[in-house]
Amino acid sequence: MSSPEQQPRLRYPRRRFVRSIMRLAGRAVAALATRTQIIGRENLPPKGPLILVGNHIAVIEVGMMGVYTPYELEIMAAGDIPLDPRYSWIADLWGIIPIKRGSMDRDGMNKALDVLNQGGVVGLFPEGGIWETKLRQARQGVAWLSNKAQAPVVPIGFGGIEGALAQIGRFRRPNLTMNIGKVIPPVKVDVPGRSRKELLQEGADYIMDRIKELIPEDERRIRTQSYIGETFDFHWELTSPGGVQIPIPNDVNIVDKHGLSKLFHRPVMMDVFNRNLKLPVKPLVRLRRAHPAADIAASARSVLDWLKDNPYFFHYRFGHEEGEAMMNGLRQLEQGAQWLGEHYPDAQLRLKPIRRYILIDTNEEVVEEAPPEMQEM
Repeated sequence: MSSPEQQPRLRYPRRRFVRSIMRLAGRAVAALATRTQIIGRENLPPKGPLILVGNHIAVIEVGMMGVYTPYELEIMAAGDIPLDPRYSWIADLWGIIPIKRGSMDRDGMNKALDVLNQGGVVGLFPEGGIWETKLRQARQGVAWLSNKAQAPVVPIGFGGIEGALAQIGRFRRPNLTMNIGKVIPPVKVDVPGRSRKELLQEGADYIMDRIKELIPEDERRIRTQSYIGETFDFHWELTSPGGVQIPIPNDVNIVDKHGLSKLFHRPVMMDVFNRNLKLPVKPLVRLRRAHPAADIAASARSVLDWLKDNPYFFHYRFGHEEGEAMMNGLRQLEQGAQWLGEHYPDAQLRLKPIRRYILIDTNEEVVEEAPPEMQEM
């Protein structure tokens, strides 16, 4: 009999009855609500150990991977924040392997490794999240798992995902694509003269390149290079109850304008604070209207308080420099709005994060004062 130390952290397979019912129900719903094309089923090996990977901008890819592959699939998903309450009940029923992003989550990674060591199948998304719609560099975790378990990888390219949930909600059947690629051998890291870290990133990049090749061509082009010259600026306007604009003193200023504006123009971030974490951030979400400065300060403070326990939340997603700029911009916003609220309690403050970029196809410059996703909230 094996000792407790030898017991796997996660036994495989599990929840077989529940997951089989969910797969059947998912296929039935998808057949009614979508037009889904699956290409390359023949590339799926008959059994594990195996890692399934794909591109990721919404929750639909996760469902498609679970529903349309023939395995008892263990899915790795975000564990550093609560899942979106609209879908968390599905994740709870299925059972996921939570990963605390922004740190080396050994517990989560070792659970996935245990599944692979038992001949199981793990599904993950190498980009690490959906805070950007452009294709991003893969994280090293997929290469680490493949190498450690000597597990091959199957790349999957999903298409038609963006806006699909909204179409389903309007009873329009979106066209979805799931292109399954050829098996990639386990990642190797035993090359003389090369560092392990360098080889892991190289292996992860190779896997991500294979995923990109499977994304429908028109979407791949949009995801990789639809615009250039992206810059950010930040303005704010203080208005009296009578509608007269009040000059804001120069010493009450946002220094890290780029970081703060970029944070607002990555609306998934604010959606996490608003929907997943249920923080009181409505004044930071509804940017098309003005709010009391004190309310804006309180909203920024609620985010900063949460970030005290999650200091690398932005850094993991945007890198150290951008993450620091976002943190500093939020602090400056909280301090400045607090001062304005104390000195002009009846005035209204409107935030105007400015984003500029040039569309490659038309060479047109686009200027946005609020993310389109937020304008309707």
